[in-house]
Amino acid sequence: MPDALLLDLLARQAPSGAFPSCVEGPDGPLEDETCFVTAQVALILSGLAERDVRLDAARARKLRQAMARALDFVESCAAPAGGFFFYPPEGTARLDIQLPPDADDTALSWMALVSGGRRAAGEAAAVLSGLFAGQGVQAPRRGDPPFVRPPLVRTWLDARAPANPVDLIVNLNVLASLAAAGVDMRASDGFGARLLGRVAAALPDGPPSLSELRMLAPFYAHPGELAEALARAVDAGVSALAPALERIAPRATFAAHDDDRPLYCNAHGRPLWRSPALQVARRCRDRVADVFQTPFSSSSISGGSHDIHAQIRIR
Repeated sequence: MPDALLLDLLARQAPSGAFPSCVEGPDGPLEDETCFVTAQVALILSGLAERDVRLDAARARKLRQAMARALDFVESCAAPAGGFFFYPPEGTARLDIQLPPDADDTALSWMALVSGGRRAAGEAAAVLSGLFAGQGVQAPRRGDPPFVRPPLVRTWLDARAPANPVDLIVNLNVLASLAAAGVDMRASDGFGARLLGRVAAALPDGPPSLSELRMLAPFYAHPGELAEALARAVDAGVSALAPALERIAPRATFAAHDDDRPLYCNAHGRPLWRSPALQVARRCRDRVADVFQTPFSSSSISGGSHDIHAQIRIR
């Protein structure tokens, strides 16, 4: 990976430890700091620290220091009972919104903390299995799309939330977090296996259109995020999703990691969040992957996220 690219990424880190994003505010763009983006960058930094053997001691130290500060920010977003908030509960949200802890930030945060050595995999398995199983769909609600069936996980970890959509990409991240924690997806009577079966059945035959994405993943704003989540889940050990990754990702148009590409949104489609910092982190990950790239097929996945993400890029 070119030094300039990594230095660019590290220079974007905020004093809080967060890696910033930008959200459409009522009076124009606002700089924002979220658990969602910071956990994803921390997860990528952990992989870079582990796999990029070309880093010299000084750069490796800077990378690990940045990762530690990012994980500090992620931990500041913790909620009781093992969940995580989109924003630090003691901080100031950039938008005037109050959000309960959610399954997406919870899944990504635990993955980053386990990968970064802040949490044990066994602890993650014990907490997440019970937490997510308790948020599984019991029965479809009015307004739920046809794919919503038990045991898919609703987004907000709050039974009192009046509107609580099911998002397929959120459920992919839930699967990834369970697999990364060592939960056996092959145990047919287990929550992980049942969730995997329902997610696999709901996945589209190819990259979704924007209208399909609105139905399948109302909190996500770009079809390429489905490929990212699939690759993350396969890397974490959900090998049963490799065929879906292979059929969806080769035609995906997310590969450029453009800074202006929207990432996520509220369930009604607005406002949009973007994060040039996360896109730079993904470019760093992919540059490292190029060194180790092998032909992609479901039988040749190494389990390394860098290999997988390199293989699904379109040039």
